[in-house]
Order: sequence, then structure tokens, then C-alpha cells
Amino acid sequence: MRKLERGQMTICFVLILTGLLLLTAVGIEIGRIVYARGEVGKAADAAALAAVSRVDVAYYRETGEIHFLPDVYATAQNYAAMNSTFLQRRHIGVAVTGIIVDQATQMVSVMVTADLSSLIPGILPFAGVYSITGYAKTRIDSK
Repeated sequence: MRKLERGQMTICFVLILTGLLLLTAVGIEIGRIVYARGEVGKAADAAALAAVSRVDVAYYRETGEIHFLPDVYATAQNYAAMNSTFLQRRHIGVAVTGIIVDQATQMVSVMVTADLSSLIPGILPFAGVYSITGYAKTRIDSK
């Protein structure tokens, strides 16, 4: 009777090890996605700060209205790209999709989008395109 029970522990060990390896792989993938989303957020914040630096101060002093210099999108895009090295190494680009200024609060909002679908395995329930908004406040005097 003892000869029939030989090898059962090996089967249990293989099943448990396979389950642990699958859980580890899913955990690593989720970690990569979370890190990539953080990179998009970092790029959005950098783009917002870059956009604020392109406020036309002379126009503001004349009219009291915040207006950007013509190269605001290019500057914001450049800073977003420089602050997303993790994504750049994986050939994932970030794109500045909008720049909005709230005249009352002098708050600049910059929307940045990245397509993270190449990082996401098909079995995980995450959307491929991720967008986030970065904010920066202008600090200009009317003097």
C-alpha cells in the first residue's frame, strides 16, 4: 500500500510552485503598470511647470490676462519627454494633449497622455491609454 502513495508530495509541490510563480508574474506586471502611470504623472507635472515658464509676462502686465508664448506646447512636450525615461526606454511616448489656464486662480493645467497597452498583458483589466493632468500656479506681478 505504501508504494501507491509515492510521489504525491511531488505533485502537490509542483502545483503550489506553479501557482506561486503565476502570482509573482502578475505582481511584477502590476508593479510595472503602476510605475509607468507614475511616470506619466511625473511627465504631466514637469510639463505644467514648463508651461508656466512660458507665460508672456509683458502681455500680462499690459492686460492682466495670462497668455502663453507661441512655443508653450513644444516646451511642455519637451519637458514631458525628458521626465519619462522609463517609458522612453520601452518606446512609449507621452503626448501633451492640452494646456488650459484658469484666469481667476492663475492655475495652469496640462493634460498628458500615454499608450501603456504594450505593458499590459491581455489578462489584466487595465485600459491601455492613460491620461493625467499636471497643475502649476503662475506667480507673476502686475507691476
